[in-house]
Amino acid sequence: MKKLDELRVEINEIDQEMAKLFIKRMKIVEGIAKYKQDQGMDVLDTAREKIVIEKNSKRVTDEKLKKHYIKFLEKNMEISRDYQKSILGLDEIVGYQGIPGSFSYLALKTKYIDESLNSYQNFEDVFIALKNKEIERGVLPIENSYTGDITDNFDLMKKYNAYIIDIIDLKIDHNLLGVKGSKLDDIKEIYSHIQGFKQSQTFLKERGYKEIPYYNTAISAKYVSEVNDVTKGAIGSAETAKIYNLDILVKNINTHEDNTTRFMVIGDKLIVNKEHNRIMVAFSTYNRSGDLSSVLGEISKDGINMLSIKSRPLKDSPWEYIFFVELEGNYNILKDAIKEIEKKTNYFEVIGSYEK
Repeated sequence: MKKLDELRVEINEIDQEMAKLFIKRMKIVEGIAKYKQDQGMDVLDTAREKIVIEKNSKRVTDEKLKKHYIKFLEKNMEISRDYQKSILGLDEIVGYQGIPGSFSYLALKTKYIDESLNSYQNFEDVFIALKNKEIERGVLPIENSYTGDITDNFDLMKKYNAYIIDIIDLKIDHNLLGVKGSKLDDIKEIYSHIQGFKQSQTFLKERGYKEIPYYNTAISAKYVSEVNDVTKGAIGSAETAKIYNLDILVKNINTHEDNTTRFMVIGDKLIVNKEHNRIMVAFSTYNRSGDLSSVLGEISKDGINMLSIKSRPLKDSPWEYIFFVELEGNYNILKDAIKEIEKKTNYFEVIGSYEK
């Protein structure tokens, strides 16, 4: 048997060769990044990466090593993507409310795979971070298919002059979580974000649980895991249960099977792409009789499909409102029509352009 020092010498020699190959590989990656930029291609090419993994993993015939080699390939491609983004100036920090396992976290992970993440305690903290340029993007919930609008975030959109640049729909499956070894009959208290309680009303009704609101479902799960008390439960996703080592005591406790939450991705400026087919506008009227009807009539006259309208009170003007309206279409195509709509308002701004 070789001595440890001898084995380490061999490893060092291999590492030296790997360093040379790493440099050579990353030089080629630079060319790939520039080509993708010229062709308007995304850095992440999931289909290509899948082919690379399937092809290269066949070169390792030792089955006990194959799964480790696949992890090596995946990490290698992640490093490659990170380097491409740094070359193209696409490094981004994405902010969200909550901690790993929160639904905002799960939503953003469907869109942002390699980006650095900053977590914040409150919704407003995410807007402040965007304003202070701590983050380039923020992911926040705005609507649930069962409980309706999350109105705070519409107010904060106006307060901090943020723009919607993308929309993410996430199917929400709530579960009752408990510490390892706990049973349903043990539970006396449940911790959750208020939305979790609202979306699980049928299950919770008449069970006598003490409902304790928390910042979000993931923080609730983390707390229950830390106190390790069989009488305490949390509402959360299956992914959250895994992260915080909790058991799922009851699956799918949400009242409606089709329970979906819509999240907005916010940025500090309006971005319009040719693929976009939705516009979000905000406006207020002069608070005269027929003003709102006149604005909506102009939208109809121009043949624009209005998908939704929400109203929020103006904080410094009692009995006056700001309206948030989602329109179907691309801003560049509807620009002239939107200018005509704007003429009938007291305040008007396009606050979102995105694809759905």
